[in-house]
Amino acid sequence: MYQTHQIWVKKGHRMHGYFKEMCQNAKNIYNTTNFYIRQIFTGLTQERELQPLQREVLKNIQKHIPKINDHQLSIYQKKVDKEKAKPVEKRKEIKCHLFEEPSK
Repeated sequence: MYQTHQIWVKKGHRMHGYFKEMCQNAKNIYNTTNFYIRQIFTGLTQERELQPLQREVLKNIQKHIPKINDHQLSIYQKKVDKEKAKPVEKRKEIKCHLFEEPSK
């Protein structure tokens, strides 16, 4: 069960600009993510040659996945080190979640 609250901030309020910008940024991220998902899905499910935007999206993913996985590994290592400092009976199992490139 979810519960939501709505807060109205009028234009004259000092935080209005900040909230407006954050909402716009969230909307842009949502739209960009959906664009990437569409390009990958259509690019990998069609038999034809990839369109320029599909190639660009896949190239961006290939370029950035190693950086993202390096970051994931560093976070994993920090968590492992933190768990090692705890007594054995209080340690949690830590898993490393690495990303893979999309495939058919």
